[in-house]
Amino acid sequence: MRRRSFLRTLAGGALSSAFGFRPRRAAAKTVRFEHGVASGDPLADRVILWTRVSGLDEKGADVDWRVATDPRFGDVVAKGRARAEADRDFTVKVDATGLPAGRTLYYGFECEGVASPLGRTRTPATASIARARFAVVSCSNYPYGYFHVYRAIAEQDDIDAVVHLGDYIYEYGLGEYATEFAERLGRMPEPAGATVTLDDYRKRHAQYKADADSRAMHGRHPLIAVWDDHELANDAWKAGAQNHTDAQGAWAARRDAAIQAWLEWMPVRVRHERERTRTFREFRFGDLAALIMLDTRVFGRDRQPDAGPEVTPESVEAAMRDPERRLLGPEQESWFRDALERGSDATWQLIGQQVMVSPTRSPDLEPLLDLDASMDRDNEAYPSPEALREYIEVSKSNPPMLLDTWNGYPAARAAFLDDIARFGRNPVVLSGDLHTSLAGHLVPRGGTGPVAVEFMTTSVTSPGFADYLPEKRPGLLAEATLELNETLTYMETARRGWLDVQLTHAECTAAWHLVDTVHASRHRFETDRRFRVNAGAIAKGMKPA
Repeated sequence: MRRRSFLRTLAGGALSSAFGFRPRRAAAKTVRFEHGVASGDPLADRVILWTRVSGLDEKGADVDWRVATDPRFGDVVAKGRARAEADRDFTVKVDATGLPAGRTLYYGFECEGVASPLGRTRTPATASIARARFAVVSCSNYPYGYFHVYRAIAEQDDIDAVVHLGDYIYEYGLGEYATEFAERLGRMPEPAGATVTLDDYRKRHAQYKADADSRAMHGRHPLIAVWDDHELANDAWKAGAQNHTDAQGAWAARRDAAIQAWLEWMPVRVRHERERTRTFREFRFGDLAALIMLDTRVFGRDRQPDAGPEVTPESVEAAMRDPERRLLGPEQESWFRDALERGSDATWQLIGQQVMVSPTRSPDLEPLLDLDASMDRDNEAYPSPEALREYIEVSKSNPPMLLDTWNGYPAARAAFLDDIARFGRNPVVLSGDLHTSLAGHLVPRGGTGPVAVEFMTTSVTSPGFADYLPEKRPGLLAEATLELNETLTYMETARRGWLDVQLTHAECTAAWHLVDTVHASRHRFETDRRFRVNAGAIAKGMKPA
């Protein structure tokens, strides 16, 4: 099926006959698949299939599903029946097994005589393969702008998987962080307030999944996702979050509600109920790539360093001296070492995780920022002139940038890089969270050369540094940061987009596809930068491609 024809089918639904379904009777209810379909966590013989059925009463309904090698379902390779029930918010998640490896497949659902849109997915190969391609994304804030990035990815024919590194939803309410464009764009957050309860998180996920560009991407490519903080609450860690208050109830209750909604609404595989908080897992793409997905947010993260109410250079450094503070936790650290060893027979090891690894120090902000520049003071998430002056004062000693990243966990980062140096084979770290396009070399403490490269994707929509720091000239902060931090090779803070990672047995190529605006329907993408790393030559670093 041609790409445009397929995307029209995704947008408009499909006839039952296109799936090989025949309605048994006329639909008794107004059944709808208004959140589309999705697939995820692809393995050589199985993939998670997902949908949500709207219009059912509390009794729920049976849902039939099928997988075929062709879009007209002439060759069905798996089928079955699931149940859409109220206690799972009428979402349906099936682990479709017995699938052929290395194949593009088509799938669909049927409920009460109504067929879902057509879905397309792909299983990884088990044999030797020549190439693989991944779209890497993070930080998709619905009220802040359009999901042009998702639509652009949907229009690619040869994506093996979309790797989402977290902040798939945001928990804020109207008037809070990054909602100032919501009314003008017709993207008001639902519910209007911050998400706290299970019902809140379900409604927020439903809003994001109903977006047409989101539906197009999910219906076209399998997703491999981990959560970051905003699926729960800002700057979350294993026992709390920065913006959770006692008035919102117990943290554990909010955390569990957020996790339940995420598991209901995302096409991710959970092996056992007791592993609901365990999102670290691994995938293989033939002999070419081992993809290791880590959770640097919830499972084992200790609390971020607290520099105190009066932030000074001394308080920042003192907050980081605890050698026991960990980001992964002992159990995940052990699992990661084993995963590196298991994946050492692949040419490349991709390590997907949420936050910046590169040791990055802040430049002196005083010559970079214009305190007299006009800023939006209606959004309390944006820094005030007083806060900016405080940032400037602290920045004069070039402190570590952003203690919520690996920068706040230097002992843990040293152990992480030591493990990569010892067990890794051509390791490439994929990061998100910072709303910034970035590339850097990861050098162990005391090392003389890189043991890995880090490629960071910018956000799908969420604002970057250039949106809330008043630079005297566009790009000044990035230039100063690169000049100060010699392990960084590339940094772009102004535009949103996605990271395109392509692998062969000879090289890994990373390209940043950036969009000129997320605040208007008319937009334009351009490829801002490309880098290449040769297999067997990580120590020599990346080169422009």
